[in-house]
Amino acid sequence: MLALIGVGAGVVTYALPSSPSARTLSQEAALFTSRLNLMTERSLIEGRVYRLNWKSDSYSFELWEGDSWGDVMDAALAEPHLLAPGLMLTGQDSERRGFVQVSPDLMPPQSGNVRFALVAGSTRQLVLFDGAAAQLVEP
Repeated sequence: MLALIGVGAGVVTYALPSSPSARTLSQEAALFTSRLNLMTERSLIEGRVYRLNWKSDSYSFELWEGDSWGDVMDAALAEPHLLAPGLMLTGQDSERRGFVQVSPDLMPPQSGNVRFALVAGSTRQLVLFDGAAAQLVEP
């Protein structure tokens, strides 16, 4: 398990370029996928409920703290992430915001598997999430 955490953190760190404006669509998609996978690993290892709170221009991770959602303390998930200019995150029905909750049993979300799209103009990268793992779908 520790190896998975190390690999996940390494991938997240590797996917970050030196400046936010330099991130490409494929880098943002890889980072988003890695961070979703890191969230599920944290949920499984810690036995706690996490959620992804996303909008068209950003996303963040939250942790269930007894009776409310709180901040995640893990460095790779703690800060809200703003997408690079010109990029947009949408849900499977072109929603522009939403939540995806992950529990330690890693069951699929109540709505079923989730498909996200990161879009830059007419180009898009799809990310599929089944509650246990996210995967980048190559165009």
